[in-house]
Amino acid sequence: MPRWARVSLIAWWVLAALLFWLAPAPPPAPLAAAEDEAIFQRQLDETVARTRRWQDSRGDLTIPWHQARGHLAIVIDDIGRELHHFDRLLALRFPLTFSVVPGGVYAVGAQLRLCGDRRRPREILLHLPSEPLDPDKMTAGPEAREQFLRVGASADDLRAALRAALERVPTAVGVNNHMGSRLTADRAAMDALMPELWARGLFFLDSRTTAHSQGLAAADAAGVPTLGRDVFLDHDPRPEAILAQLRQAAARAREAPTVVIAHPSQEVVEALRTELPRLHRDGIGIYPLREILARRGLDKVRE
Repeated sequence: MPRWARVSLIAWWVLAALLFWLAPAPPPAPLAAAEDEAIFQRQLDETVARTRRWQDSRGDLTIPWHQARGHLAIVIDDIGRELHHFDRLLALRFPLTFSVVPGGVYAVGAQLRLCGDRRRPREILLHLPSEPLDPDKMTAGPEAREQFLRVGASADDLRAALRAALERVPTAVGVNNHMGSRLTADRAAMDALMPELWARGLFFLDSRTTAHSQGLAAADAAGVPTLGRDVFLDHDPRPEAILAQLRQAAARAREAPTVVIAHPSQEVVEALRTELPRLHRDGIGIYPLREILARRGLDKVRE
């Protein structure tokens, strides 16, 4: 490097150091004014107060598992076929589980409603149409809209039908059978379905529409988390019969976690509306099925 270039470089270094030394210090960060701090605190207090008011008036009524005197899961089947009773059930301040039929006219809207309020999460199942003993039931009324899984179909066809149903209920965390007294009694058919549930991390609730169901055995053999229905709430739709079944389920829940299945109706809505607050006061907690599974030590759903 020429001598003049070295001298110029040294001069620039000296000048830069001098300017850096002479530059004024940056101003100190402004301190928050006392008034600003007071405004922030008032806003925080108002937010906390609103949250508490909402929880007191609209939030779910829950009991920590170890503080409860009984543990109950309530599954409402046939979601997506009507809205009036569904809305009233959704408004209840208890974490019910909702099982959506894939062909329901309102299946999409019901799922949006169920996922719409993160403060009140609701568990969603696929209510999988499965062949009953009476084939005429598959073509009567709203069942004509459903694609039923049938005995005699190949394993590939059964899995394809299951995947198609899950595409219409993508929010599902588990599956239970809709009808299905013939299909669930067929071990080969149930064995064909379980790998798909296992691959997707879903659990299986056996609705137990027949005493001959192979659902629990097939799920257990495939490593799929599973449990079975204990009480049908509205097999007899009379109000007094529904209340009697609910009280029986509550008594059973004091001995072991109990799973109840019901369907949207005026009688079911009224029974749950009047009885669930009383059960809550008596220490009977309402829980999602996944918590029942976890507490039984059976929750193998992979994160």
